[in-house]
Amino acid sequence: MDSPFTWAYAVYDPQEYEDVRMDARFTNQAGSPASIGLICRYSEADGWLEYNVNSDGTYNVLYGQWLASGIANYLPVLSSASNAIQPSGTSQEIGLICSGTTLSLFIDQTLIRNVDVSRFTLTTGKIGITASSFENIPVIAAFDWVSVSEP
Repeated sequence: MDSPFTWAYAVYDPQEYEDVRMDARFTNQAGSPASIGLICRYSEADGWLEYNVNSDGTYNVLYGQWLASGIANYLPVLSSASNAIQPSGTSQEIGLICSGTTLSLFIDQTLIRNVDVSRFTLTTGKIGITASSFENIPVIAAFDWVSVSEP
C-alpha cells in the first residue's frame, strides 16, 4: 500500500460460513504502525467481525459496517497488547475461530483471548483477509497461506 490510512480487504465470495476457523501465516514488512487481519461473518448489509494484529505489538477486534460504497464505520470491540506479536519483518501465524457468539483469537497457534460478540447478532457470512496502513508507508503485507477449517 502506497497511501497512508488505507484499508485493503480480500473477501472470499463463493461461500458463507456459520462456525469457522481461519489461520494464516504472514510477514508484515512495514514500519510501525500497520496491521494484518482476518474477518468472519462478512455481510455487505449487516457488517463483519475483524481481528487485527498490529506491528506495534497490539491487537484489536472491530465490528465493521458499510456506511456507503467504500466508506466503513468501525466499532471497537476489544483492544489489547501481547508480547507474542512479533516485530515487522518476522513471519508469524494468526488464527481466528468464529463459533456461536464467541471469537477465539490465536497467535502462533496459542489462544490469547476469547471475546463475546453476542451483541452483534451476526450468525453467518463470508470470510476474508485484511491489511492496513496507518501514517507510515509503504506497507508490504505478504500472506504465505490461509487455511479454512471447521472449529
